[in-house]
Amino acid sequence: MKITIQVMVQPYTYEDIDTAIKIAEAAVEKGHEVTLFLFADSVICVNKNIKPLKIDRNIPEKLRTLINSGKLKVDICGICMDYRGIKEDMIIDGAKPSGLPELAALLSTTDRFINLMA
Repeated sequence: MKITIQVMVQPYTYEDIDTAIKIAEAAVEKGHEVTLFLFADSVICVNKNIKPLKIDRNIPEKLRTLINSGKLKVDICGICMDYRGIKEDMIIDGAKPSGLPELAALLSTTDRFINLMA
């Protein structure tokens, strides 16, 4: 089954990205194909320059680990990146700038779409 998860809110104010990661981990464990689409403020999640406190979770590192395992694809809204001053050299390896046409293509081929927006 193909699953697409869209997250729209910033990572350290809300826990939507944590929910998305847990859903993605459970889905890939069962053999499903998962794509995470980061839109609006959630594009901050892939900024490799984020330095969370040791007591907080390192969201970019969690995403990088899942991407490197080959079990998760991460698409990022390029316009949202530009709006927030995030350049391609600032994002974690494996995440790729994308756009609404790519999101539309995902929607047309996905079996399940989950939208998380606080």
